[in-house]
Amino acid sequence: RLGSTLAFRLLFRKPKLITAAAMMAFSLMPGLLTLLLLGGALALRTARHDHSASVATQYFGVVQVGRPPQEFRVVFDSSSGQLILPSSKCSDAACEAHRRFISEKSTSAKQIGWADDPTTAVSDTEDRDTKTLSLFGSDVSGEFVRDRICIGGGQFCGIADFVVLTEESEQPFSELAFDGVLGLATNSPDSVEFNVLHALLGAKVPDASVFSFYLDPSGATGSAAGELLLGGYRHEHMASELHWAPVAVNGTWQVLVQDLTINGKPAGLCGKTGCLAAVDTGASLLMAPGNVLATFVARLGVNDECSGSPSPLGFLIAGQHMQLASDEYIERGSDGCRLMMASLTQAGKDSASIVLGYPFLRKYYTVFDYKRNKVGFANAASGVSAEKPAPAGTVAVPLTGLRA
Repeated sequence: RLGSTLAFRLLFRKPKLITAAAMMAFSLMPGLLTLLLLGGALALRTARHDHSASVATQYFGVVQVGRPPQEFRVVFDSSSGQLILPSSKCSDAACEAHRRFISEKSTSAKQIGWADDPTTAVSDTEDRDTKTLSLFGSDVSGEFVRDRICIGGGQFCGIADFVVLTEESEQPFSELAFDGVLGLATNSPDSVEFNVLHALLGAKVPDASVFSFYLDPSGATGSAAGELLLGGYRHEHMASELHWAPVAVNGTWQVLVQDLTINGKPAGLCGKTGCLAAVDTGASLLMAPGNVLATFVARLGVNDECSGSPSPLGFLIAGQHMQLASDEYIERGSDGCRLMMASLTQAGKDSASIVLGYPFLRKYYTVFDYKRNKVGFANAASGVSAEKPAPAGTVAVPLTGLRA
């Protein structure tokens, strides 16, 4: 059989804010409004950017795999559906710089040969498939393993297949602060046995088949910058009642945006049928097609000095107007400002034309209802500790925020 190939969409491949070093590579005339599309991020600048007030662009938490458990730092990504970790078989420097899954040290690990036979173990001497993926713009390869996956020190566990990477390139993987990615989408590319969310929540009653995502509205970095809660949601993280929107495309966490608004007025950018929007816990930025971004830049009122009062940017979701103030989608520095937005190319008919990434998720506490197929939004409460004990029947995973 041929090795399966997947153009895997993860935070690795999503644009991040331009680093100071990259921005210094450009020499621009002072006072000139310049849009740099570098790695997808739009930046307005005249000189070196001051990161003293920078917000987090990545968040990760801890997951345990195998028996006895081996601990890994992962990005929890609602737009992908499986777990990917480095393997102990990988001797590349990038792998050795991270925690690697050691199958031989887990009494419950099974080597899986083929994605279409996801529960049958194979021996070391038998043929097996090789998974080829594109992560962070680089090709990587791996194998399939089946084992126990736990979140919260054993309180939420399930058995699932996952990918262990046997090859990684030096760049960019050696620079990552986390080890892998755990997908929280409701569908997986190979089979349901690879879907971690199904393994964790599939046997739960509907009220417990929920997870919620809280990011500190300030965008602070460091430990306890956010929280993933499995099994429910916290009322103390909400500054308003939840507003629910049905999932628009099965197998995803996409919702329908009826229209975008600028300064509270409909922009007319989503047509009669609306725009599909991915609620994406692995995306550093807001994302939209290039022509939509051009409209934003022209109509939001952002200038090259970052002065004045740029208009609020809003999303009409299930009849509710959900709005971001200018300081929630613009990052300011001593030299200028940057729009926390990036261009997006749609991949197909049911693919999202808008990505609601961290700027949106910092403003709105988000609840993902797995069995009722809906997403809830509430204004996120500020100044709330992300380190409180989890409510009964739930498990909390603190998220570390960092500036990539």
